Amino acid sequence: MTYRLYACGSNGNFQLGLDDDEDRRRLECAQFQTEKGRTVDLNVRPKKIACGGNHTLVLLENGQVYGAGSSQYGQLACLQDHLPVFQKLDLPAKMKDVVAGWNYTVFISAHDEVYTCGQGFTGELGLGKTHLQALPTKLDLPDNGRIVKAESSLHNVVIQFENGELYGFGNNKKGQLLDGPKVLWTPTRLAVHARDFALARDFAVFLSDERLLLQGKDQYKVAERLQAVDQVDRIWAMWSSVHVLCGRQLLSCGNNSHGQLAPATTITEPVKIAIGSEHGLLAEKFRVFAWGWGEHGNCGQHKKGKTGVTFDYMNTIYNEQHVVEDVFAGCATSWVVAQRSENV
Repeated sequence: MTYRLYACGSNGNFQLGLDDDEDRRRLECAQFQTEKGRTVDLNVRPKKIACGGNHTLVLLENGQVYGAGSSQYGQLACLQDHLPVFQKLDLPAKMKDVVAGWNYTVFISAHDEVYTCGQGFTGELGLGKTHLQALPTKLDLPDNGRIVKAESSLHNVVIQFENGELYGFGNNKKGQLLDGPKVLWTPTRLAVHARDFALARDFAVFLSDERLLLQGKDQYKVAERLQAVDQVDRIWAMWSSVHVLCGRQLLSCGNNSHGQLAPATTITEPVKIAIGSEHGLLAEKFRVFAWGWGEHGNCGQHKKGKTGVTFDYMNTIYNEQHVVEDVFAGCATSWVVAQRSENV
């Protein structure tokens, strides 16, 4: 079994790993520079794709991380204008998770150590008032057991431990993490427990066993609309909207200026869902659909009769014979991991 990573969307800083800086409106295979040369076929499954403003990281199942795009501020663990294709990053340990913000990256090791690198003028690095860190640097965090989840937005990060405690750092100007200082320069315990959470641009949503709690600026009256939602199984956030899975229903609320709110969708078979900055992806076994703001080609090409950058319908961007392993969405970028059987 081998895997291929398909990408489309914003590519002004080589973040699609295609060896050029042209946006794509059709999925193309990302390229990887390995010890055996350049290839589009991977023998190890891509476990996660983390997307910053202009950089992308691919976490493989074996704990290795590859990066492409801008590393002007060290966000790819090196100081270079850009990496044109995906290259293996020199990291201090095998990683189990990675998240990325605008110009920074957070790595979580297999031993639950947290490292950050890149640029952070509002505490995004969690290293105090350090604004630039080219090499991954370990954060000072309590020993609370395993880290079970990490999320990032443009300029802040939240980490969840297995005991339920949440720690956040970065921008807090809208009170999106807690009532208090406008910047959390180091990891700070949040006064909320949640079984799931999602970070938007100016607010955060926390899902406890009893209710959904929104903190921060709520100009789109998301909190009011969320009160009518019951039995939430999972939540995601774009920069300005929230998306919840309730049984077999995918529901959205918030900003809909460019079709960001998912069309009414009933899940009829196992699917995977990915939410990016202002667009989303829904994947079936052999097909992937996109909706939302597709300015850079991240929602593919319109079907016949449709124009503009708003995709207020589920637009097919992948329809192939190879099984969809997973999907990921970033800052106007879309990613499809596909299995490639040797028999096909």
